[in-house]
Amino acid sequence: EWKERFPQWGPGSEVTARIVDGWRSGARKLEAEQMPRVLIAEKPRKSWPDMFMTTNALIVVRDAVKSIVEDYDPQIHQFFPLKLETKRGLDIEGPWFAMNVTEQRETIVIGDSIVNRVEGMPELNSISYYYRDVTVNPAFQPNIHLWRERTFRRSMFASDELIGAVKAAELKIFPYFKAKALKVLK
Repeated sequence: EWKERFPQWGPGSEVTARIVDGWRSGARKLEAEQMPRVLIAEKPRKSWPDMFMTTNALIVVRDAVKSIVEDYDPQIHQFFPLKLETKRGLDIEGPWFAMNVTEQRETIVIGDSIVNRVEGMPELNSISYYYRDVTVNPAFQPNIHLWRERTFRRSMFASDELIGAVKAAELKIFPYFKAKALKVLK
């Protein structure tokens, strides 16, 4: 149904591209009408993680993850209800939500981190997740537990407290990156 409302090619495709970029990068708040209402699982699974990312980088969470995120960051992130089902139309137990994280901070200490920066082309900046060597300064993230890194599009970070709460609830989330070094810099 979403592809019918927002075509990938031809007339209207530029609107679709802006919407997809919105949830990929967290660049802006989105409207409920812009979001998918139903996701159809491409492949069957015995069990589904409580948080995962779709092909177009839409973040999908179960109600339990939404509750924890809302406990830590009340009314900051956007959650849009959606239905997750099999190709045969069977519901996959939820409830499910598309999550849009728009809070942006600059927390990475560039000189102490392995990152790729392209001067004059910030859209090409990236984090070297392979090396897992990023220093995040917690002093730059006061009162926030889930955020996007402003300098690095399409990145997302969570505080140790938020990840700890997810683990304590024994929820399964897509593989996440944990900063190797955490320093408080003055």
